[in-house]
Parts: sequence; structure tokens; C-alpha cells
Amino acid sequence: MADSKALIALSGGVDSAVAAVLMREQGYELTGVTMRLWPKSRCCDEKDIEDAADVCARLDIPYTVLDYREAFRRQVVDVFVAEYQAGRTPNPCARCNQFLKFDALLTEGEKLGASVLATGHYARLAETPSGAALLRGRDDAKDQSYFLFAIGATLLPRLRFPVGGMNKDEVRAMARKHGLPVAAKQDSQDICFVPDGDYRRFLEDYAGLDMAQEGEMVDSRGQLIGHHPGTLHFTVGQRRGLGGGGGQPRYVLALDPAQNRVIVGGEDELYRRAASLDECNWLVDLSPGESHAVTVKLRYRSRAEPAILHLLPDARAELRFPEPQRAVTPGQAAVCYQGERLLGGGWIRNAE
Repeated sequence: MADSKALIALSGGVDSAVAAVLMREQGYELTGVTMRLWPKSRCCDEKDIEDAADVCARLDIPYTVLDYREAFRRQVVDVFVAEYQAGRTPNPCARCNQFLKFDALLTEGEKLGASVLATGHYARLAETPSGAALLRGRDDAKDQSYFLFAIGATLLPRLRFPVGGMNKDEVRAMARKHGLPVAAKQDSQDICFVPDGDYRRFLEDYAGLDMAQEGEMVDSRGQLIGHHPGTLHFTVGQRRGLGGGGGQPRYVLALDPAQNRVIVGGEDELYRRAASLDECNWLVDLSPGESHAVTVKLRYRSRAEPAILHLLPDARAELRFPEPQRAVTPGQAAVCYQGERLLGGGWIRNAE
């Protein structure tokens, strides 16, 4: 095998453990690695590191832990805080893949003579006449291609996603077959560095943000209808905690942190026909001025909906939706596909 040495990124969970088994079966000489990212987290914490070490011992492969806590704080956590302060709802998992995980691990692999990096993501790779293509994972319920839109296109030939063609039951069955100690381990959920899921408390405790900044709650015409306890408590599309007007439920339409305002309205006002994106990354050859029919996911758990993608200069783009889309949320990723192929995407800055 030309590229016989590979790095396997281990989170301490079952998916990456089975990915290691599959890579070894394909004849790769593996080194297991875990990135230590945050003192207390739902992923890659001390218990996960112990579990990853156990897997490597069981598979008889070397294992190392890399300290990336400072880079993670700077490139992911601090951006997460800044996005909330700007009135947006961030997606730190995609940011981590974009700015930290893949580039850093491939660099570490080069030091060890490994030119290939494998992970436990549910995504697939395919060769096309124009080069490597990134595809959705076969298991729609677990597909993680959404979080991979921002990795560099030039990295694709060096990546491997061994479990991308499997479903979760098959992965757990293989883990049991090989006696892996993480076969029944539960999946991590929510934001990894907010272990209790309470991001508001995290913003208050970690960043020292004042969550109690009372301001005006207004309708879409600017009419005052009440007051709110602080914009950091809200996100676009939220209904909880808003009360009703005239018997009709209210939803957050937008946040205006500069004026400390929450704009609310009826559900019909949540729908948008267009969204502007910035910091776009494309895994295929696209140029400003082009337009393409795509399907787009506006959040991880949403269905991919038809849209027209217009490419703009300076890594920007615009999406137009034939059918208006509900709660298009600034700060989230808009990820574009053609069929099963991931084209790339960008970060939602505003919606029309």
C-alpha cells in the first residue's frame, strides 16, 4: 500500500473505535490520537481519553494525546461567545472542523510519517473525473457531512471515513464482535464544551457575560409589546418564554443586540425567501457569477430543501428558496448538496 501509515482520530466513542478496526483490516499501520480540547466536555475528556487508550491497547496500536486546549479556546470557544454577543446562533462543531481538527491532525500525522487521516464521521468519499468527492453518510439518521462542509478541498484525498457506509447498529455490532470496550457507549450530544447543555450558564460563568440586560421586545413594525431579560436568552425561531399576543403564539424573528432588542412576531413572519452567506468554502470548482440548483440544509437536523445558489465575490453567496424557509438563523451553517454530493457552504449572516 502506497500510503500504509495512517493517523486515526479517536474521540473515545464507538464510531472512531470501529473506524480504527476497519483501517487496520485494510492494512494500514495505525497511530491512534486524541485531541485534548477542554477540561470538562462531552467529547475527548479524561474518561474518553481512557476509553481511547483502552481501544488502542486492545488493537495493539500506539496512542498519543495532543494538547490543543489553547487553540480550541481561541478558535472555537471564543468565537462561540462572540457570535452570541453579536446576536447570532453559532455552530461550534463545524467551526472546529474548519479551523482546527483536520488541518492540525494531518500536520501531526506528517511528523509521524502518516499521510492519511481517518475519523469516525458518518460521511463517504468517492473518486470522480474531477477529483475526490465528499458524500453523505449512508445512514441518513447519522449523516455528519453537514459538519464537514468547511474543510479544505485539497485535504479530501488524504481523508478516510471508514464507517460512512454503515449504520449505527452495524457499527455497534462490529464493536461487540471485536470485543471493544466502548461497544455500548452512548453517543455524545449537544455542544462538547458545555457538558450540562446549559449554554446560558456557560456564557455567564466562562465569558462573564451579563445575561440580565433587560431590553425592549418589539414587533416587526417596531411597536413595543413588552420587555425581555436579555438577548442572550433567545435565538431565532424560539417560542418559549415569549407569551402570546391576542391569543396567538409569538416567535423570535430577529435579535438586535446593538439596541438590546428582541423582535418577535407570528409564525407566518418566520419564513424567509433568501439568505446571504459569507466565509463560504466549496469542495468543488465554483466561481463568482455562477448560479446552481442545489438542495441546502440550514441546520444539522433539518431536511435538505431546494434552493438556487448564486456565487458572489469574496467567499460570499446568496441562496434563494422557491418555498420560503422557516427560522433561517444567522450564525448557522447553510450546507449545499447536489444529490448525495456535498458541494460546500457558508455561514448565514442574514435572511430576507
